[in-house]
Amino acid sequence: MGSENQNSSVINNGNKTEITCDAAIIGGGPAGYVAAIRCARNGLKTVLIEKNRLGGTCLNEGCIPTKALVSVVGFLSQLKRADDFGILVQGYQYSLEKIRHKKQQIVSSLVQGIEFLMKKNKVTVIPGKAVVAEDGLLDIEGSPQRVRYKHLILATGSVPVPIPIPGADAPDILGSKDLLELEEVPGSLAIIGGGIIGMEFAFIYAALGCEVHVVEAMPQILNLVDPDVASIVKRSARKMGIAILESARVLSIETAPDGKKLISMERKGKQGSLVVQKAAITAGRRANLEAVDLGKLGVELNDKKDGIRINEVMQTTNPAVYAVGDVTNLVMLAHAASRQGIIAADHIAGKTGGLDQRPVPSAIFTCPEIGHIGLTEKEAREKNMDLLAGKFTFRANSKAVAMQEAEGFVKVIADKETRMIIGATIIGPGATELLSLASTLVTCGITIDQAAQVIFAHPTLSEAMSEAILDMTGEAIHIAN
Repeated sequence: MGSENQNSSVINNGNKTEITCDAAIIGGGPAGYVAAIRCARNGLKTVLIEKNRLGGTCLNEGCIPTKALVSVVGFLSQLKRADDFGILVQGYQYSLEKIRHKKQQIVSSLVQGIEFLMKKNKVTVIPGKAVVAEDGLLDIEGSPQRVRYKHLILATGSVPVPIPIPGADAPDILGSKDLLELEEVPGSLAIIGGGIIGMEFAFIYAALGCEVHVVEAMPQILNLVDPDVASIVKRSARKMGIAILESARVLSIETAPDGKKLISMERKGKQGSLVVQKAAITAGRRANLEAVDLGKLGVELNDKKDGIRINEVMQTTNPAVYAVGDVTNLVMLAHAASRQGIIAADHIAGKTGGLDQRPVPSAIFTCPEIGHIGLTEKEAREKNMDLLAGKFTFRANSKAVAMQEAEGFVKVIADKETRMIIGATIIGPGATELLSLASTLVTCGITIDQAAQVIFAHPTLSEAMSEAILDMTGEAIHIAN
């Protein structure tokens, strides 16, 4: 992974090789590598330090490998429904070994793509763990190289959240990374945590033939989405044999003599237990604040002490040090991290602009998919906002019906006074792709009246968005009033 080029200066200083640069970046994930490319393109001598592989958690252990598995699950689902399409499939088998190999091929090809971009943009990449020697100087653990910088960007990402449950720290309790690497599908699996990560894995393993139980402490899985969205996910999960236990607090995890896991829990005032072959914890992530010595850098945490304090241009309390991505604990999404990396890189280069308060879209790859931007209907009503809400089911969308994937709906909300669209949720076929359309409407401050003037092609899934917009004023065509 290491590379050196003319975008940094090298000085021999005793036993150390000192590299000087305008911008040093610690962390090569979606925030760090994008910041490095932007810095280099802004004419800055740039060094990126990464202790593992370029691409970070998202590419190597998160977003991309899970989506590779999601694509397999989608194909399996189509195979199982082949008769619905008039196709006879006389039995099939899958090879988990080949699936894992293909997943790794996909990840490796994308990592190589980032490595190519580093070389193409003349970014010096140093493998290893960065250690703060002093403000303005970094050592690389186990390496004779040092990096002297004018500006530093911290992009150290996030780490899994440990949960205070007796037995949860046992070495055979799985995490999301382990779920990507299992060499065989367990007969039964309990997933503790019914958020985005937990539910995505629940659908993956259920499709592979595993008996899956999801244990969620909150009253609702995917607790940030509207109840009508969660209900569709739960209905789909039940059809796939996934058992969902909401409002269930895990008390302990024990190992039986045969190696199975005994999960004790309290639910609705009653205690019960669950015995499964494997148990996994997917309780979310927290900012990786221990990666470097923030005290030596003069960098302070935010008021909640759960992320690095930054201003609108991603500067920390040390003006020469910036923080981007999950380590800020603002929005733990790869696309938000990349945007923050660009903002920091541009500010270092003297360009104007900064972080605004525009909403960040969120894509959830459950079955069916979910795409969301802006306020949910629940959030808006909790704020006592005067709303206009429109909803259109995919069951009345001709393309979805033709695809035989008509589960779900599009919901759009607008401020009643300004008629500006302030939120949209899509659950159903192509939801994560239709999300870009919804994001444009919300981000650009489009009103109901402006959006209603757009002609949507027929037959397409996007017509459901058009109908939902029209439904806000009672003008949807394919809804029986």
